[in-house]
Amino acid sequence: MTADDAPVIPVEEELKIDEIKLEEEKELVCEFNLHLLQVIREYQNLHGLKHDDYQRYRQYCTRRLQRLYKGLKFLHGAKKFSNKKITPEMYCKDPRYLMITLMRAERAWAYALDLKQFANTEPRKQSHLVAKLKKAVIYAEELEETCISLKCDASTQLEAKAYSHYMRGMVNFERANWNKCLVSFTSAQKIYSKLADAVDDGTIYREKCEEMTPNVQYCLYNIQSSGNIDTSEVGEDLLKELDGVIASRANAPTQAACELKWEGKCVSITHDEIKIQLAQLKDKIQQAKDVGTSTDKRLELFDEAVGGCRDVAQIIRKADKLESADTLTDYFTFLRITCTIDRFLLMACQVSDKLKGVVETRPGTKMARPEDLVRLYDIILQNYADLKGIVSIEKEGEFYKSIDGNTLFYRALRCFYIAECHLGQSNWINAIVLYDKCKEHVSEALASTANNMEVQGELNTLSKQIYSQRCSAHASAFLHSQEEAEELEDMKPANKNRLLKDCLDEFRLFETADELPTIYTFPPDFQTIPCKPIFFDISLNHIGFPDLSARVEKEGGALSGLSRWIWGR
Repeated sequence: MTADDAPVIPVEEELKIDEIKLEEEKELVCEFNLHLLQVIREYQNLHGLKHDDYQRYRQYCTRRLQRLYKGLKFLHGAKKFSNKKITPEMYCKDPRYLMITLMRAERAWAYALDLKQFANTEPRKQSHLVAKLKKAVIYAEELEETCISLKCDASTQLEAKAYSHYMRGMVNFERANWNKCLVSFTSAQKIYSKLADAVDDGTIYREKCEEMTPNVQYCLYNIQSSGNIDTSEVGEDLLKELDGVIASRANAPTQAACELKWEGKCVSITHDEIKIQLAQLKDKIQQAKDVGTSTDKRLELFDEAVGGCRDVAQIIRKADKLESADTLTDYFTFLRITCTIDRFLLMACQVSDKLKGVVETRPGTKMARPEDLVRLYDIILQNYADLKGIVSIEKEGEFYKSIDGNTLFYRALRCFYIAECHLGQSNWINAIVLYDKCKEHVSEALASTANNMEVQGELNTLSKQIYSQRCSAHASAFLHSQEEAEELEDMKPANKNRLLKDCLDEFRLFETADELPTIYTFPPDFQTIPCKPIFFDISLNHIGFPDLSARVEKEGGALSGLSRWIWGR
């Protein structure tokens, strides 16, 4: 078939095909922002590398990879292992696939440094070490290529490039390729030093540069260099890109500042990480408050939001010269406490539904009890007390007043379920007293939350429950008292002449002191007892024994004795 015989495609169809290709290419462009060095340092400090425990960090990387595989459903076969590869479409679908590549590189690197501790005594460990570092280089290069192909932001691409240079430097250092090792380490140092100038807080990048300085000096010593370092591998394009990042970061605060309005205050957030974390937190909180989401998923989202608030508070503490740091700290503390309250309220609602029978208790799970609700409302009240301690909340504002009203409401609920605990234990009097106290809390809460119709409705419902449960406790106490009275009437009167030791297993009612029984008679009366018989053997002297001499055999001659011996007689 020649070129002339090829089918002719109309121009309109060609344009449609080009548009489809352009749309597919656009779908593969995902602007992810991943702070590689910060993520790596956080994982390393939390999991063993503070004490140079590389084995523990390697085990953590393995567990982290397993969680990522399971969460992304990126499994490698149930019975037989099948090596799956991550495609660009997967990276676009979820940025956690980037974390898989990063964790694979970190696991291989940690394994290599764990083997290095035994490489001096066991030569085979050295070759195993180099093999693991080569694998780490492969994953680091894959991460770098992925960040470039997905068109991540400039700082992410540069961090991936510096990470790849660092891994190559580690391999060449162990293989004693000093020239290549020097080029890799100095390239990584140059990138990290430029990134330190580009961000607000570049301490972590400077620390990484200082960490590589001894390796660079050792390479210089081995190649007997005077300090002329070949940085051709970095290239002018990379240096221009680094300068562009610095310039864009310098102009970023004026262009992309985020305003936060809270409690009558307006704060502009210029820190990039705080802005990203704030957007993620708002998204998670919105999803967690969605009633259509399952309860377990909502609890998980609340947990993630609380953890995110703690991370932001740590970033604020570490950031230098951050404007309105106190207000930001108070705001994220407020978010953390409110998310914690919402989480425990959701748990309390779940336990309450189980108690009422709205939700069936699954087999194998713990039965719901009123004591569980008492503990949950204790935690909620403690969080409301912490909420009142935030300095930035106005003391005369509506929100501060609502805290007092909610505190009274949940205090009434806590008192109600304490009464339920006593009712379940048949402590009728204590339950009635607690129901009366709970009624007082409800009246105070109704006066305090006059403008909140939702809370007012819940308080009215609670008041009806208190009335019904108090009547039930009162009736149970009356019935119990009647049963006791009937039991006392059935008791036989005490017999004064009967000794107390004879009726220890019986309950006797003594109306007066004169009816008290006799404890014991003292001194005791004499009783007749049989005497032990005594025999004296004195009759033997007076017994006459018969003569038995006739029965005694007489001794015979020698012949008779011999015949007896022969015949056995």
